[in-house]
Parts: sequence; structure tokens; C-alpha cells
Amino acid sequence: QSSVPSLTSEPNSIMLVPAGDRYTMIDFATAYFREAQSMHKLKGMSAENKSVADLVQHTKVPIQASLLLYSDSELNELATKNFKTLMRFMGDQSKLKNQNEVECIYEILQLCKEKESLHDEIYCQVIKQVTHNPNQESVLRGWLLLNLLTGYFLPSNILMPYATKFLQLASSDPSSTHHDIAKICQSNLRKNFMYGGRRHLPFPVEIEALLKGRSARRLVIPMPGGVEYLTRIKTFTVAKELLQEICEQMGAGEQEEIQDFVLLATRSDNKMVRPIRSEEYLHDYLLEDKLVTVTLRRLIWRTPLHFENKIYVDVHYGQMLWDYLNGKILLSHSKEMEVQVGILAMLQHWAKTEQQNSAPSREELKEYTPKTLQSSIRPEPLQDHVGMLLRTRQRLQPVDAKIQFIEHMMKLPFFGYITYFVERVSDDTILVPCFFGVNKEEIIVVDSTTQAVSCVIPLKELQKMRTLQPMSDGGLPGIELNYGSAASPKTMWLELSQAKEMYHTIVVILEKTELHH
Repeated sequence: QSSVPSLTSEPNSIMLVPAGDRYTMIDFATAYFREAQSMHKLKGMSAENKSVADLVQHTKVPIQASLLLYSDSELNELATKNFKTLMRFMGDQSKLKNQNEVECIYEILQLCKEKESLHDEIYCQVIKQVTHNPNQESVLRGWLLLNLLTGYFLPSNILMPYATKFLQLASSDPSSTHHDIAKICQSNLRKNFMYGGRRHLPFPVEIEALLKGRSARRLVIPMPGGVEYLTRIKTFTVAKELLQEICEQMGAGEQEEIQDFVLLATRSDNKMVRPIRSEEYLHDYLLEDKLVTVTLRRLIWRTPLHFENKIYVDVHYGQMLWDYLNGKILLSHSKEMEVQVGILAMLQHWAKTEQQNSAPSREELKEYTPKTLQSSIRPEPLQDHVGMLLRTRQRLQPVDAKIQFIEHMMKLPFFGYITYFVERVSDDTILVPCFFGVNKEEIIVVDSTTQAVSCVIPLKELQKMRTLQPMSDGGLPGIELNYGSAASPKTMWLELSQAKEMYHTIVVILEKTELHH
């Protein structure tokens, strides 16, 4: 450890919110600043206090040595260089040739990323330069940097109560120009403490927007059923905040039900789908090139459904309809299934406002039939069956037809399982290709022809899991599952194109159902 022994960057075990007059930055400087320790040896107390106060206030001249005492000369050099970069960014010194504000911020954030032992030093430098700084534009720049620092990097356990106190004082003064951004910094620090900081440094376009005063980014969330949710997310918005906001808008505001939903990040270029964990930062998924779309999906089905909200009905109907038509719900061809397909076709027809009084054409009936069953269900008998249903049943309003469709879907044998098409499995008793289904309780292996379940792995028996790289060029990625008891451990690997998606889905389900301790 190259910094002062007491200034370690160990994991924070408790987030202190100090009260009273203790833990001011003057107290911190008195105990830990290099210069304050020198003064202590030379001066009397009153003069010393005044001089220490100067040490935590804005300066027009660059510092000649790090604020904190480092035995490592490289850290001391990096600290003084950083202070000059900070002054250039804040407008207190002229920039280097061809250097802009974005590059200054990057340089500071990159240094924090590479040198954890400099976190406290950099926090102290920024706090110093925003304190009693006569230039309001310079102060705003400094707070902008603090906004990023608090969301990305934590101060050490030693500095944490002092930094928290500083932000608390700054945010409780409504007359100051920066009390709003100080509140944001407080929130960032809390999230960083609870969830860890953002993984990826911001893109230049994000920093440029912040410099222009745009602290929120417009985001359109396509939801099942053609509903689009328009929102604005901030630099350090986590998935659980957006999830709660959307769920409340569609009448699903209870915490238990919110846990049943997930946000998905989907890349348009390679169709990669990844569920976003509730404590992950949305900006860590949103790329500069806009290739990633964030969508909403119900992942597990623990809480009973309720249909008083139209958006809620449309979202559930849209998700179930898409899954049903695109083979995401396993359906086997049988006489009973043909009857079900007919009823579900009638309900889809009634769900369309403009189709209320007409019978569906053969083309429409094909659209109402799952792709996996289109080759095995003959169109003529289906058309006759649906025609008979339309003549003999009381016509429903679109919203009621959607609710009945949802209720029918929930009775299907494999409803609630997320299914994956698997091409190879290590267990040679399992016929491949096959389907693996995952729900809130278990992983099942389903025969692709008979739909018989050949293996069940309860999620509470899952000990460990990892993704596997393809074994050859053009080969498929895989997942290795370690499950069973300590007395009878078992291992299975499987190969499928959606290996990463399946892996992350299981991780999120385990977190949501708290089976994974």
C-alpha cells in the first residue's frame, strides 16, 4: 500500500451519514493532508485552523505536491498532474493545444479507474476547487465532475463520512446554485455504495450532453403488444428504478409483482438478448451507436394477474400472443390442441377492434396459428371450427377477448417456461435436438417430438453454472450446470446458440426468487 496506512481503499462495510459539526473537510485535512501535518509542527492552533481552512479552498495556482501524503513518488506526480488537468477542465488554467473538456474528464476518470489509491486524492482535489470558488462557471464544472466521480468511484472508508458530510451540507443550502447537483451526487454515492459503480466509462456524447446541461437521456421502451413507453434516464439510473416506474404506470406497483418483470437489452445487429439485473446501470448497456434496445418482459409468474388496467392487459396479451405464435410456448399436435388453436384464433380475431363483425379469412387464420403447428393443422377444418365458434358464442369486446386469451394460455402445460432449442447435451440418454425450459422453480428437458419431460433439475439444487466457449470454429457456445447434493453431485453441459441469454436468464430468476444464497 503506497498511501498513508490509515487511508486504505478497503470495501465499505457501512455508509456513514454524519451528524453535527464533526466530519467536515477541515477535520479531514487536519488529520490527513500533507501540508496540515507540516503546519502542526510549526504553528499555534488558531493560525493553524485558518491555514488548514485554506487547504480545502479553491486555489488559482497548481499544487506542487499531492494533498495526501504518498510514499510512492509516482502517485505524488500523478496527483499533481491530475490537479492541472482539473484546473484546465474547470477553466482555471488554459487548456493544452488541441485539448477539450471531454478529454480532460476522460483523463481524470481513467486515472481513477487505473489507480484506486488515488480516489481520495482526486475527491479532495475536486472538493477543494469547488469550495469558495468565485467563478460560478468553474464551480458548475467541478460539480459536474463530482457527479461522475460519485457514480463511478467510491472514496475510502476513511474519507467516506467526510465526503458524505460535504455533500449533505452542499445539498441543504437552497440558496446555493449547486444544491440540486449535490443531491444527485448524494444519490449517486448511495447507489455506488449499494450496487457498485458503473462498469464502463461514459461515451463522449454522454459527457458532451452533461456539459450542455442535459442530464437526462430520452429512451423509448418498446413493450409487448405494441405499447411504447417514453421516459428519460439519468447518468446513474439503475434497472430497478425504471422497472418500478413502468410497472406503476401499468398498474402493477406492488413490489412483489414488480419482481416478476425484467428489462431486456437486445442488440439489433446480432440479436443478442440479455436480461438486465435490477441493480445494473442502464447506461452500461446503451451503446453510442444505438444498436441496443431496452424492452420489458414478464419473466416469472408468481403473483396473480389482474385486469383493471388497459396497458397491463395489452402488455400481457402482447407477450403471450408473440410467444404462442413464435414457438416460445411448447405445443404438441393433438386433437385437443386443434380445438385450443380454434378457440385462441377466435379470441385473437375478436381482440382486433376492426374485425368485430367479420369472419377471419384463410390468410388471417394462418396468422392466428402458431408457426410450429401450421404444417400439421389443415386450414379447412380449422376454418369450419372457427366459423362455428363465431356463430354459436357470444361475441366479446376486444379487452375481454384479450383477457380470455391470457386465461387460456395460462392453462397450457408448458406455460411459464422460457424455452431454448438445444442441439447437444452431455447426457447420452437425452435425445437431441431437444428443448430446455426454465421457470421460477426448475429447469426441464423436453423431447422435441413427443414433448415428454425426460429430466428435471430444481433450481434450488443448482450449485454452480458457467458459460462455455464453442469447441471449434463455427461451433455453438454452451453452458455447464453443476447440480445435485454434496453427496451426489452431477454435471451436465449443453450446446445452444442462446447459451449466454439462457445463462443470464437463470441468474436473474435465481436473484428474483432468492433461491440462490
